[in-house]
Amino acid sequence: MMSTESSRLIAEYVAGASARSFPPEVLDAARLCLADWLGVAIGAGTEAAGRILRRTIARHTDGGPATVLFGGTADAVSAALANGTLAHCLDFDDTYIEAITHTSAPVWAATLALGETTGADETRMLAAFVTGFEVAACLGRGLGHAVTARGWHGTGVFGRLAAAAASAALLGLDAGQAAHALALAATQTSGLTASFGTMAKPFHAGKAGSDGVLSAELARNGMIGAPSLLDPGGGLDNAVVQDRSLEIAAPDFSVWRILNNSFKPYAACHLTHPAIDAARKAREAGVDPASIRHIRADVAALAEQVTGRTNAHPDTSLKAKFDLRYCIALALSGAEASAADFREPWAREPAVTALAEKVTVAADPAKGYASAALEIRTDAATPLTVMVPTSKGHPGNPMSWPDMERKFTALVTPCLGSQAAALFELERDFGRGAGALDEIRAILWELPKWT
Repeated sequence: MMSTESSRLIAEYVAGASARSFPPEVLDAARLCLADWLGVAIGAGTEAAGRILRRTIARHTDGGPATVLFGGTADAVSAALANGTLAHCLDFDDTYIEAITHTSAPVWAATLALGETTGADETRMLAAFVTGFEVAACLGRGLGHAVTARGWHGTGVFGRLAAAAASAALLGLDAGQAAHALALAATQTSGLTASFGTMAKPFHAGKAGSDGVLSAELARNGMIGAPSLLDPGGGLDNAVVQDRSLEIAAPDFSVWRILNNSFKPYAACHLTHPAIDAARKAREAGVDPASIRHIRADVAALAEQVTGRTNAHPDTSLKAKFDLRYCIALALSGAEASAADFREPWAREPAVTALAEKVTVAADPAKGYASAALEIRTDAATPLTVMVPTSKGHPGNPMSWPDMERKFTALVTPCLGSQAAALFELERDFGRGAGALDEIRAILWELPKWT
C-alpha cells in the first residue's frame, strides 16, 4: 500500500530529522525528559517487572553494545525492552496530556539503545528523540482521551509510533523507509487499560520502545507495511476508535508540542495528581484527618473512569497508584505520594484506608485532565472546598530544573550516592559537545547488576 499525503508528510518529517534546526528551548525540554527518564528508571531498579525483563532478555540475547540498566549490555531491541519497562515501573514518568501517552519511557529507551548500538552522537540522539516525541504528539492530539476511554493504553499506541520515528531518524532512513517503519509499528499497536495496576502496564512502555527499534530495523532491511494506516480514517484510528467518532488529524508540525509536556511530582497515575494537589492544599490549610466526616472529589470524567471506581482497599502498591480515593487519603494523611510511599514490600495503611472509605468520586464535565476540587466536611459547620485549576507539573504550573533535581536526587541517591548530582549535571549538558554520554555511561556502569 502506498503512502498518501498525510503519511508522506509524517515520513518526510522523520527523514528530515538530522537536517532540522531545533530551538534551544526544545533541546532543553528533551534534556529535561532525559533527566526525568533516567531518574525514574534508576529509582525503579529493584522493581519486580524490571528484574523479570532483565532476567528474560539475558536468556535470549548474546549481548550487544547497548546498556541495560542494572543488567550489563544487550542488543538494541532487548535493551529498549528492558529499560523502557523499567522507566514506567514506578508510574512516575512524564505524560503528554493531549495523547495521554508516556512518551519518554519508550522513546528515550529506544533512542539510547539504538544510539549506543550505532555510535550516534548526542546531537543526533536529541534530534531523534524530539522527532519521535513530535510524531506521537501530532498523531495523538485529540485522540488520546478517546483511545484511553475505549480501553487502549496510549503509550502502547502512540509511544510505539514515537519510538519507531526516533529509531528511523537515528538510522537515517529515507522517507519511504520511514513510512514503512511507522506502518510496521502501527500494526503492532497494543496495550490495554484493563492491565493498569499490574506489571503489564510498564511492559507496555518497554514493548513500545522495543517494537519501535525493531520496526525501523526491519524497514531499513526492506520490510514493507501499510503507510496509509496513519492517514485520517486510514485504519489505525478506526481500529482504536471503532465508532469512528474521531480520526487521526492531518499532520501539523508547525508548533513544538514537547514544550507542553507534563512531568509528575507524585509516583501515582497522572489522573490522580490534581486531587492529590487538592488534598495537600487542604492539609496545609490545617485540616485534621481525624475530623473529616466526608470528602467529595470532583474530577475529570477520565479520572473517574480509570481511577475513581475503586473500593479504597488496594491490595498491592501498583493498585494503590490507580486508586484515587486511596491517593487522596494518603495525601491528606501527610504523605508525599513519592516513590517511597509505594515501595515494596508494601502494605495498606489502616488509617489511610479508613479515610479513603469516606471519599466519594464524581465525574465533573467542567474538569479537565489537570483540574480537580475537593469538598471536605469536618466537625465544622461549613465544609472546606479546595480547587486546583492546574496541578503541578503541567503547562501553566510546570516543574522547573530545580524541581526536577529534587525529584531526581530522591530517586537516584539511594543507588548512586554522591554520583547522583554528577549524573544530573551531565544530563543537563547532554548534546552540548562535552562528551556527556560517555561520562553518563561510566556512572551507569557503577549501578549494581541486579538480575
